[in-house]
Amino acid sequence: MSKLPPHDMGPAANAFRDKVRAWLAANWTAERKAAHLKKPFKERGWDAEFSRLMGRDGWIGVGWPAKFGGSRTPTEQIAFITEMANASAPVQAHSTGESIVAQALFLHGSKAQQDEWLPAIRRGERSFALGYSEPEAGSDLAALRTRAVRDGDDFVVNGQKLWSTGADKAEYIWLAVRTDPDAKKHAGISVLMVDLRSPGITLRPSTALYGKTFSAQFYDNVRVPAKNMVGAVNDGWKVITDALASERVMIGGTRMAGIERAFDHLTEYLKTAVVGGKVLRNDPVIRDRIGALAADIEVARLFQMRNSRLIEQGKVPLHEAAMGKVFASELQERLGQAALDILGTGGLLSEDAEGAPVGEMEYVLRHAIMGMIGGGTNEIQRNVIAQRGLGLPR
Repeated sequence: MSKLPPHDMGPAANAFRDKVRAWLAANWTAERKAAHLKKPFKERGWDAEFSRLMGRDGWIGVGWPAKFGGSRTPTEQIAFITEMANASAPVQAHSTGESIVAQALFLHGSKAQQDEWLPAIRRGERSFALGYSEPEAGSDLAALRTRAVRDGDDFVVNGQKLWSTGADKAEYIWLAVRTDPDAKKHAGISVLMVDLRSPGITLRPSTALYGKTFSAQFYDNVRVPAKNMVGAVNDGWKVITDALASERVMIGGTRMAGIERAFDHLTEYLKTAVVGGKVLRNDPVIRDRIGALAADIEVARLFQMRNSRLIEQGKVPLHEAAMGKVFASELQERLGQAALDILGTGGLLSEDAEGAPVGEMEYVLRHAIMGMIGGGTNEIQRNVIAQRGLGLPR
């Protein structure tokens, strides 16, 4: 848990946090963690075996609505995310399915889909990547061109997608397709759950600036069962926007856990650091900057709490999620910039570099770029806030 106040999250959340810590101590052992850290950096964070272990013991979907098996309050969910981040536990193998895909299935999935897919996601048995962006459809997602044409009991998909994090490792992709090319821009779109092992799919992984991989995918007459369409045909824009709201909550939540951990490491270093005979903790400029970051982290926590509560109530936090996503991603950038200013050239050393004062900070700054672009750029989020939240004209 972050060393920032408040330490006390309430009796229920504190007790739950202790349970999470105990489970991690027994299952995310030093040996398992050491073996994970031996992997290339781009492979870290993804561990399908660990996700299945979490699913076995009921740790996936703890924040889902009670009717779908969730059992924890928003505060407890935040405690869970924080403890997993503090332990550097790998959760990427199930996180997209647990949050984005599951949220769409709650709202738009058929009973048969909910009965089949949600339990499998909770068991850690079905991993997902997102198939949204295309060469000419990024933040303007409604410009997508990848086609899906009905053929009997299947849809036949042709097209290209870009920047799908984890697509080289996931089993399925949450794919946005155009099913009516003659409809208006935001109409004629549908969503399919596509098995990435299907014939006709070609993947081309690339390394992102922050060190992990994303993939371009090419779809050449890929057959997808029609039963894998979520929502009605040509009604996918609603499914996508509801899922995007959940993605922005996830981005904000997971990012906040990493921000708090990095901030704790930075402040621990500053408590004892002496550089050139200067005690850093006594520098008023440094104290002012650290204090401002601490206040910002508290604000971001409140955004996270509100969004979690809205989802728990079955609501879709469109502009609220945009606010949290913008604030958390730009806070991460401010934290990284502040750390590099304070640490000087030593702040440029990576986490595994000898002599790095707080080695993760250069990664914090590199990773911030993904947060400000992923899930829709922050410029787009500001439009959502203005139009959906404040009712300003388009």
